Amino acid sequence: MKLIVLMSTYNGENYIREQLESLLNQTLKPDQILIRDDGSKDATVEVLKEYSDKYPFIKYYCGDNKGPAKSFWELIGNCPEAQYYALCDQDDVWFEDKLESAIKALEKEDTDVPLLYCSRYTLTDADLNPIDSNVSRLYGFSDFPHSLIYHTAPGCTFVFNDRARRKILKYDVNKEYCVIHDAIIHKVVAMFGKVILDPETHMYYRQHGNNQIGMNANVFKVFAGRVKRFLNGRIRNYRSNSAKSLLKVYGEEIDEEKRELLNTVAYYMNDMTLKKSFLKDKRFRSNTGNDFFFIILVLVNYI
Repeated sequence: MKLIVLMSTYNGENYIREQLESLLNQTLKPDQILIRDDGSKDATVEVLKEYSDKYPFIKYYCGDNKGPAKSFWELIGNCPEAQYYALCDQDDVWFEDKLESAIKALEKEDTDVPLLYCSRYTLTDADLNPIDSNVSRLYGFSDFPHSLIYHTAPGCTFVFNDRARRKILKYDVNKEYCVIHDAIIHKVVAMFGKVILDPETHMYYRQHGNNQIGMNANVFKVFAGRVKRFLNGRIRNYRSNSAKSLLKVYGEEIDEEKRELLNTVAYYMNDMTLKKSFLKDKRFRSNTGNDFFFIILVLVNYI
């Protein structure tokens, strides 16, 4: 069994040592830690060189700044072949059992299909003090319809098999629509394979002022953030645009039911019949307070 950890770094000198040490302390050791630096301007690369010189299985290389999505996608495409791949952020801290727990869960499944493991996490402040927050809980959805609407867990909890990697890489983030890599990975594996949800936490998910992508611990602030993004339109229609790109790339490989789901999300804005179907289809509902927000966003053509 070969396992590779993939990490993208950018100006991470303040926290990356703690993360690297947590990787070295795993009960199940990775065969390789492959790191791509995304154009850091601080001492991140010096830290990577220090660890690479000391631990030969830690490899790194430097590239131009292209953002986390394209940086991680390049890593996934350029890494050596393995049975399993784990995504890793530079500023978190993993519990010792993180990789072992993931591989145990994955190896219980049919490895001939794309598999994605994701888990709960412990949200913390910059000093790793845990923050009690509902946003660190998994939605509990592993099916394809919900993957088109909800993010089950952040990519830093992801471990996937080579079948998933091969299917994922058919999607070219340089040509297709992609807000962030983990959202596309989640959707593709849910479409073709199985998403495994671990309700236990195996890592500290650190929140600080320099996070590339993070989560706000206050539920009210999360809601306010959604409203703000709605008003300025930064991510307007990213779900429908993602669905259009998935149809383009994978449409000929999937069954009629999945094409229908993608078509509904992709084109509901232009077809009142599709919009009514979208609103009524229980496969997209969460049976939580989020359903109210979902209805509003569909009605104003925001999804």
